[in-house]
Amino acid sequence: MRGGPQRFEQVPKPGTDIEMRVSHTQLESCLANPRAWYRSSLAAEPHPYLMGYERVLRLSICHFHHTSGVAARDYLARMIRRHNLKNVSRISQIEIELERYITWSTQDRLKVADTKVNIAYELGFFELRGEISRVDVTDSGYRAVLLGKVPQDWEKQLRMPLLQVAIAQMYARPQDKTEVGFQELDASNLAVRLYGDMEIQRAQRKFMALGRIVRRISKMSKT
Repeated sequence: MRGGPQRFEQVPKPGTDIEMRVSHTQLESCLANPRAWYRSSLAAEPHPYLMGYERVLRLSICHFHHTSGVAARDYLARMIRRHNLKNVSRISQIEIELERYITWSTQDRLKVADTKVNIAYELGFFELRGEISRVDVTDSGYRAVLLGKVPQDWEKQLRMPLLQVAIAQMYARPQDKTEVGFQELDASNLAVRLYGDMEIQRAQRKFMALGRIVRRISKMSKT
């Protein structure tokens, strides 16, 4: 962690009835069709991450925040060789995107508290899990950023206000000073949002209601 305060892991509450975990990346599909999501979650098998071009870029960005631009460029080149990546066009693309990201971060004097942050937010039947690409320290507080293509409807996604609370709790910071959002891998299109108390409470109620639906589906499938 570079220059950030201590991170506090969330302590499970006594008497919790959490029975299932759901990734924040899967929450919208679960909301759209809880039964189909539940069936797919039972059938899913753990598998290693494929080391493709985008993942190499993501890891190089993370390496940059813990080392330097020079070290990140060297890391990217070594990962390309190690994993035998051959597509010249894609290699050139991720090299350019890394350069743009380093330039933006340096010029913006970005202060990074942590990268690849694993969240665990417990509420009702569900525990929201998943990874946050980067957590920044800003003039107004904290900023949790998901790196990747920015979805058009990201501000309306159920996970976003929940992620705001999860990061605020993890770093013991006020949730009204913890922004959440997205950014492209080349550092363009940084889009963030600060959700208010009413929006967060609505999201929490919806998340708990979804958990109750999945719990009923789970019980029915076992009878």
